[in-house]
Amino acid sequence: MSTLVLSAAQLFADSLPEEWAPLLDALAELDDLTHGIHLPRAERCETAAALHRRIAERLPELVEPTPSSYRLDAVETRRWFTEAALLWTRLGETSSAPLVDSLGAGVLRDFPLDLPAGEPAERVRAALPLAFGWSPEEMGGIERELGHLTSNLSLKRALTAALARRLSAGAGAGAGAGAGAEGSSAGARVALFRQIYGKVPLRAGDVDVVMTATALFFCIPKNGTVLEVADWAERPLPERAEVTRFLEQLISANTAETRRFPAFGWFDPAALDAELCRALGEEVGAPPGVVAGTLATMVSVLATQKADQYLVHDAWGHTWQEALVEFEWEYALLPSLDDPLGPDSGPALGGEGTAPLAAAFVAEGGRVRLDEDALLAFAEAEVRGRVRVATSAALAEMLADFMESKYGHFRGVPLPTSSLLTTAVVKIDLTLADLRRQVVRWTQPYRTLAVDEPSRRGLAAALLARGAPEPGLDEAVDAAARLMWSGLATAFDETLRAEPGPGEGLRSSVLRRLALQFLLVARELEEAMARRAAAPGPVHLDPARSADLFALAVARLYEHDRTRSFWHLDQVARTEIGPACGQLAQALAERPTR
Repeated sequence: MSTLVLSAAQLFADSLPEEWAPLLDALAELDDLTHGIHLPRAERCETAAALHRRIAERLPELVEPTPSSYRLDAVETRRWFTEAALLWTRLGETSSAPLVDSLGAGVLRDFPLDLPAGEPAERVRAALPLAFGWSPEEMGGIERELGHLTSNLSLKRALTAALARRLSAGAGAGAGAGAGAEGSSAGARVALFRQIYGKVPLRAGDVDVVMTATALFFCIPKNGTVLEVADWAERPLPERAEVTRFLEQLISANTAETRRFPAFGWFDPAALDAELCRALGEEVGAPPGVVAGTLATMVSVLATQKADQYLVHDAWGHTWQEALVEFEWEYALLPSLDDPLGPDSGPALGGEGTAPLAAAFVAEGGRVRLDEDALLAFAEAEVRGRVRVATSAALAEMLADFMESKYGHFRGVPLPTSSLLTTAVVKIDLTLADLRRQVVRWTQPYRTLAVDEPSRRGLAAALLARGAPEPGLDEAVDAAARLMWSGLATAFDETLRAEPGPGEGLRSSVLRRLALQFLLVARELEEAMARRAAAPGPVHLDPARSADLFALAVARLYEHDRTRSFWHLDQVARTEIGPACGQLAQALAERPTR
């Protein structure tokens, strides 16, 4: 939809409307606050709240019409909403109150699910064909597709049930001091930790366990590279050194970049105890390799002192993003955003059908000729892939913040956060920081090639080894580096503040466009949370009030075509999700049965 300013087709366009300058400047000021650590936090929070209000006042200027292909009368739109509603019926399976909780993590005990399991969920399933006109065959096809998508959920639940039994048995057998109502003992907890993270010399009492239906959190009283325990200074030096080495590994791992989403942080698959995987495999009926791969997506280490800040966010914000939708695929690619460009670059991030970089260097008459059209097609597809991966990660975090905020609204007290927008539903300051960080990362390979002579000679050598003629090769690589850097300049601009454009309007960049679109999505999430609190009564009978369904609908729409649909999430949320919920509510009121 090239007529829309914020759309996939306009991603690399060089201008934005001049009237959007105040919004961009407010965003830049908010982003600057995140780095203003010399200012008192209270002052920064107050300023951030004022900027947030300014931004909210200007957001209507960005609103654009919903394309016809995303209207509710389109078959694909009815389908993704139906899928979202079916996934809603399974949200409660993706987490739970703690199965084991030696920490006393009250934040996980009363998460307010909008749709109870059992008869209410069955009513929703039965209402969907009536609401959207699906035949039994069509409905069956949709359910089978989602069954494949969610197939790993039952294995995770079986594994946590088995691990809970093991911890309980350890407590019952007196496997160490500290056994109690949490269903584990201090000795059993540290033993399980060592089976998963290796023979780290932590002691009984150093490790707490919080385990939900699909996630296992080890909580350690770590502060930097030491433990905040009374006897730390008295422990033998070699023991402290080994613990410190482990804590340094945790620090060095970038928790925002993981191949094992929805789990985060450092993890060494080689440390996972083979006997544990074999025994669990026998118990749950799965091969040990499958058990090992699944456990890797379930375990994380948290600082005991900050557990409340992360437990709800991870257990109810991220677990469903892997169990019910497929954000894990983009997270798996996130570490490669700053990988150097090589002859085979292209398909991994650009997707199937993207020609590799090497294809732009054509051998003719014993010389290399640069095919500029092929080069720019490669670069555009490859950079779009990088943008998509970064966008997916930022959207996943935004939706997790949304679910966390729902819990804070329910409890009446916001959970601890590093955001300056402590009371906002969506922490847009954290989103801006995420985006800026990823722009720097996806820019690095292109900047390096453009400014670093040894990098260009390395690419030339790699192409030569692949059979490219030597004559003209260095010149072609140099020209390619310059052309990609200049041709996609808007993708490599790291600034947010409004600046005059090359012609009419403001200078555009991919970062500016992403930031503005995320603002629009955040606005709709804020509205959805307000609707949930607007009226009494069971939320599941009035789906338009369900924050859970809203989050799933946004995520499932995004999954249908990530590159394109991201730019229409706000429009569909504003104009189509409400009517779709209305049709479902009407069908629910008729009390259908299957």
